[in-house]
Amino acid sequence: MRRSRLVAAVAAALFAFTSAPAATAAPIQPSENTDQLVEQQGCTKKYLIAVPGGANTAPGIPNAMPHGGNVFLTGILTQLGTGGKVQPLWVSYQATPFAANNYYASSADGYNETVRTVRRLSNACPGATFSFTGYSLGADIAARLLRDIAHGNGPIDPDRVDSAALFANPYQGDNGAALSRITSPASRGALGELKGGYGELGPRVLEICNSADIVCSTQESYRPLVAPAMKTNLRGGQLPAQQFNELFRSLGLASLGVFHGMGAHGGYTLWDQREASDWIISHA
Repeated sequence: MRRSRLVAAVAAALFAFTSAPAATAAPIQPSENTDQLVEQQGCTKKYLIAVPGGANTAPGIPNAMPHGGNVFLTGILTQLGTGGKVQPLWVSYQATPFAANNYYASSADGYNETVRTVRRLSNACPGATFSFTGYSLGADIAARLLRDIAHGNGPIDPDRVDSAALFANPYQGDNGAALSRITSPASRGALGELKGGYGELGPRVLEICNSADIVCSTQESYRPLVAPAMKTNLRGGQLPAQQFNELFRSLGLASLGVFHGMGAHGGYTLWDQREASDWIISHA
């Protein structure tokens, strides 16, 4: 019984805040090639910056290569729906929370890579405006960047943001965003409040959250699992197994709901990706 609890704890720590598909391994090398893209293709008036979720990207994947759960199709649908008027670019970063580093390290790396991408594009193309999309860990990154831009702390001014569509935001709730057709106003993400919210950008942001998704619609009984999950780094030998075991023991049969919530986290559909792209297209 003890072993089964530990297995459950490890599974929850590894996957509770990431999406199911894993990215193909790529060489660890700089992937920031926006300068080269602009040099080769010239500037586009509108860019869509897509930030994949955990285990959905890796350093070395070129920005112009579509990848990542949910943001893959959102980018392609937006490009097709605007006849190429909006150019999607996908941010690649060290998206290995819980396995090769802790969650906050992955989030910080993705945030920094996204800021670099936006800053370089905005400087090279001073007339360009930007939209954003992100999934899970990628939504965390995009949400914090939008918050920072709205409050004057980002790489661009707020008037250069056209829109954003975020899937499974760990900071879901009370951010001032519009809500998708499947999103409950009562849903609150695992990471709690996004301090400051989206400010003036709120009406341009669409949040998409399955009400059963453990990441963006976290039941109060599961919140004690968040803190130990944030500390988990298997490569670094950091796994608070005793704390997980105690929490799962206290949950009893209710712990099975964790796996249902993880399944819902990976259960977004083409309808949701279409809603995201339609939102971005309508603001282009």
